[in-house]
Amino acid sequence: MASRITAGVLAGWIAVALPSGPAEAAEPAAASSESIPETVLRARIESLLPTPWRIEALTVEPLPAPTPPSAEPHAAARVTARVVLAAPTYLVDSREGPVTFLRPAAEAGLAKSWVATALATRDASGWTIALTPQSPGLLDGVGKPAAELPGRTVVLGTPEARILREQLDRDAARRLAEESDRRKREDERLAQQTAAARAEAGRTESERQAVEARIAQLADLHGKLTGEDRAARLAAFEAALGGNDPALRQTAMEAALQSRDPVVANLALKDWIARRRAVPVQLYATREDPSSEAVVQNLGPMTLEIDGFNPVNGALAGKLGAPGYSIARPSSIVGALAQTELAVNAFGCALTLRLTGHRTMDGLLRCQTLPTLIARITLD
Repeated sequence: MASRITAGVLAGWIAVALPSGPAEAAEPAAASSESIPETVLRARIESLLPTPWRIEALTVEPLPAPTPPSAEPHAAARVTARVVLAAPTYLVDSREGPVTFLRPAAEAGLAKSWVATALATRDASGWTIALTPQSPGLLDGVGKPAAELPGRTVVLGTPEARILREQLDRDAARRLAEESDRRKREDERLAQQTAAARAEAGRTESERQAVEARIAQLADLHGKLTGEDRAARLAAFEAALGGNDPALRQTAMEAALQSRDPVVANLALKDWIARRRAVPVQLYATREDPSSEAVVQNLGPMTLEIDGFNPVNGALAGKLGAPGYSIARPSSIVGALAQTELAVNAFGCALTLRLTGHRTMDGLLRCQTLPTLIARITLD
């Protein structure tokens, strides 16, 4: 507000309507000119000065009345006001949070001469005064009283300012250290996350490559087992069965058992039998003999027990039997695997089986006093 008033005092003409006193009201309206009352000028100038300024002395020098003459009383004067700062003023040096640091601008008692030309007219409502300052900006740049500045004001160079500055510096250093620690922790956490992400990406890539390599390995084995080159088929099968890789062994076994090459299928059957000690034999009734259903029910589960097997010539020794009938109870057997056919002879019974395309060996069980039954061994 004070700055706006100062600008008003210093810039251009300022018209002020003043009430006339009893003496002025008594004067005749036809008077052509008169003096501007000093008290009126002083009151108006003081009301327009910024807060810290006060009028110490006022000089009013009458000037010739302006032309053309007016019907209303009018006057002109040169006004010189000696104005003095009633309190010290300050400028804002810096602001830190709620604290405003000030640097002194002017001491109390600073005096300046403010000069203006006053033109005045008076009518029934009072005086109208227009002031034209001769030195615009005379009162600018001297700051404001501390009470008019925002925040908690502290003057630079005072013990309070030194203590407060030290405290603010400590607080700033603490905040900087905390921010540095926070950023360091964030950087470390980000580095850990990045390292973990890279490790996970590396692990995923390794797994992908391993899967692709495994797929290629199995595809290569399957291709060799089903290819036209017989020597390659035999070599691939022997390599797969001779290793300790269950997946390769299973792949080789499945491909060999489904192969139309009797030599490869024979190798697969020999490997399968050599790894067994007891082989379940499933029995089924035949449609030709109605009594075969009851025989199957009464026989119970039949088992081929393998005590010895020669993978070179396919000779087989062991026991074959079921608990139901005495003729089929476990007894010693001799047998042989020839290509893809297995023939087993026991006391009073003979079991003959042949490899099928469904990974089974199907055939017949013939016993002397029993009807012929269908037999099957599943190559799991």
